[in-house]
Amino acid sequence: MNLLKRSFLVLTGIFSFLIGISQTDTPVRRAVVQQNDSAVPVTRRQPIDTVSIIADTLQQQSDSLRADSIIPATIPIAPGIDTSTYRKYYTHPFLPLTQKPLFMISDFRERRTLDDMFYLLMGVVLLLAFVRTVFPRYFKNLFILFLQTSLRQKQTKDQLLQDNLASLFVNLLFIITTSIYGALVIRNKEWLDYPFWHIVFFGAGLLTIVYFGKFLFLQFAGWVFNSREAAVNYTFTVFLVNKVLGVLLVPFLFLMAFARPGFKEVALTVSVGLVLLLLLYRYIISFATIRNTLKVNALHFFLYLCAVEILPLLLLYKLMADYIGGRF
Repeated sequence: MNLLKRSFLVLTGIFSFLIGISQTDTPVRRAVVQQNDSAVPVTRRQPIDTVSIIADTLQQQSDSLRADSIIPATIPIAPGIDTSTYRKYYTHPFLPLTQKPLFMISDFRERRTLDDMFYLLMGVVLLLAFVRTVFPRYFKNLFILFLQTSLRQKQTKDQLLQDNLASLFVNLLFIITTSIYGALVIRNKEWLDYPFWHIVFFGAGLLTIVYFGKFLFLQFAGWVFNSREAAVNYTFTVFLVNKVLGVLLVPFLFLMAFARPGFKEVALTVSVGLVLLLLLYRYIISFATIRNTLKVNALHFFLYLCAVEILPLLLLYKLMADYIGGRF
């Protein structure tokens, strides 16, 4: 019993001692820490907040960029054109998208090529080469008789009159070349707004009607007035000049079809002068032939030209113009 009392007393004393030590040690440590904090700053390594640092850096960069992009209001800003997007097409000179729209009806634009003209003229050259190759004697005598000072060479004239097939081909060459020449003149001068081929066909038909009617009229007049020789001589002179004209117009067709505008004007002037000279030559020679045979004066011959040569051409031209205008 005494032993238990002693043991209890010993344990109570030890416990009291430990409590006293703990109570006296805590204030001392706190005082020492407070004294150390006031005297010398304690450096402690604290953990780094990476997310907050990155956010602060990005915020500073955005603030700096915003400050740099802001232009002071005192500096004038020049109007510019946006070339980085589709807005640049709004100011394009050939795309007036910002202007008021227009309503316009335009015809279909036909593409003009010269291939058909090339093959047409090649056909004319082929016809001329055919006549020159197949009928070389007729072709030679044609120009020999035309260049002679007098048309009374009986032998050469009879040779030309006897070769009817060659005369037919050369007359056909005259019809083709003259109709193409007239169509080229009309197209270059823009006198008629009709297709080129229509003008060629109508021109060929007009020339065929005129000269075939003239041939029939002269033959009929020679039979009625009993002057067949004068009618034959006049008809031969007219068709002789026409044949020469058909051959001489061939090179001018190429110039008027494929040359530059300046050369076309020169070719047109020269060709018109050549046509007028040949017509004047034809009328002079024809008048000399008729005067020696029928004993007519210049006034009668002029009346004949107006009634038979000029008036039918004007009437047929008027008819053709009205017919083309009515159909097209």
